[in-house]
Amino acid sequence: MNAPHNFHSGSNPETHTLAPRYGQILLHWDAPEHEPLELGPKARLVVTTLLIIIIAWALYTNSPLMAITFILVGMTGYLALSHEPRTLLFYITSRGIVAGKEFYEFEDIESFHLYDEPPFDNLLSIKTNGNLVSHVHIPITTLPVRELYDTLVQFVPEDKHEPGLVDTLEKLLHI
Repeated sequence: MNAPHNFHSGSNPETHTLAPRYGQILLHWDAPEHEPLELGPKARLVVTTLLIIIIAWALYTNSPLMAITFILVGMTGYLALSHEPRTLLFYITSRGIVAGKEFYEFEDIESFHLYDEPPFDNLLSIKTNGNLVSHVHIPITTLPVRELYDTLVQFVPEDKHEPGLVDTLEKLLHI
């Protein structure tokens, strides 16, 4: 799988073109890279208190590595909450699927599934033959799901993908 290059960017997805090796654009849409997570003041207080207790426990039990780890977890969480998710562009082309900067050729995609029930509604799941990441989830926001289905089924077989533990955690943690 190769990452696409040579995007000609503009402010509108209709003005974008891809390098010829990715094929002709059949469908396109944009969506945030993940759902934003909104924590209220009580939730922030609970999370901060838990982190302080865990870090204090780590220092009390003479576990500096654990303390450093949870300090970094807290900093990472704070940074993740403080910025808005980027908007990514998605394309279905005659040769594959472009998701942000990643390109998945149809020959590397084993199957796809369109989730339509909460909490996984409006989500395209593609199963690839990749060793590290076997399933890729792509949000569908501005595109009719039926149009996406009709286009994808021409190139890739549909197969129901049952959400696993990692998928559920991803959805709950908004990552």
